[in-house]
Formats: sequence, structure tokens, C-alpha cells
Amino acid sequence: MPKAQQILHGKKVILGVSGGIAAYKAVDLASRLVKSGCIVTTIMTKNATKLVAPKTFEAITSQAVLVDMWNTPQDFEITHIDVRDNCDAIIVAPATANIIGKFANGICDDLLSTTLCACWRKLNLIAPAMNEQMWSNPAVHRNIEMLSQMGCQYVGPENGRLACGEDGLGRMSEPGEIVEMLAQLISQQNL
Repeated sequence: MPKAQQILHGKKVILGVSGGIAAYKAVDLASRLVKSGCIVTTIMTKNATKLVAPKTFEAITSQAVLVDMWNTPQDFEITHIDVRDNCDAIIVAPATANIIGKFANGICDDLLSTTLCACWRKLNLIAPAMNEQMWSNPAVHRNIEMLSQMGCQYVGPENGRLACGEDGLGRMSEPGEIVEMLAQLISQQNL
């Protein structure tokens, strides 16, 4: 068994998917996490569901996808607090400027932002993904710094072709890199 699989086997991971075009990469990330032995609960923003269907993540993770704080499935009694108490780590991929700003400023207006606010003491791995101009915005970097001070970890963004057709810094890291980073952080923190 590869080292990452040994470290990640049995870990409970929340995969937060926000509404960036890189949401398609989160499907591969979920698959890699499951193959590494993780139990993955996916929380999607409503905008993310316009890019990738929740059923895709349900098929890959064999877990219900959570989208709305108010419409939790009948056979799942999961709230943002229950999720907090039953996870080892949280990955937000893609992490748009919007979700980064909400997390940094304690704005809780959907299930993902509310869960992040409740889970700020957990291992949070953030994979930013946005246009280069958005990434270079001082407000985004202020929010990144605030989250870093709270202990959040980052992977990326990378240089490359962006959804707008430009090349630049803002591309979400590849799923394999994110899994490796998670394994490294869990190992370092002895989780």
C-alpha cells in the first residue's frame, strides 16, 4: 500500500466544493480520496451544483451530498456541528474567492460556509482556483493571510491555462497533489 494510502486509510474527510469551473477536478479528487481509503462527505455550494451534479459525488463516495442547510435528507441527521465532530480534515477544492472571503470573515450564509466557520480548528486544506486578476486582488490576499493566521493550509494555485482562456496564476492544483498534501499534513499533525 503506498504511503499516502496508509496515512489516509479510514480518515474522515469533508470535501467542500464551491462554484468555480474547477469543480470538475473535485470529482477526480473525491475518487482519489476514496481510493486512498478515506470516508468522504461532500458539501457543495448551490453554484457548484450548476457545474457538477451532486449525484456524481454520491456515486463516487457512496455518501449523501450535502447542499442545503435546511433540506438535509431524511435518513441523514447531519448538521454543520455533527459534520465538525465527525471529521479529521476538510479540503475546499475548488476554493473560489467567494468561499475564501466568507471563511476568512465568518460569513455563514450556506452549508459550506457555516461548516467552515464551525470547523476552523480542524485541519483545513484550501485549494484556491480563480482568474489571475481575482487571485492578485489585495482583498483576496488579505483573506488568505487571515486564514493562514487561523492555521489553514494551502495547496496552489498553479500557473496554467485558466477557464477564461488566459494563461496565468490561478489554476487549481491537480487532485494527486492535493491528496499528497493532505497525507503530508495528517502525518505531520499525527491525526
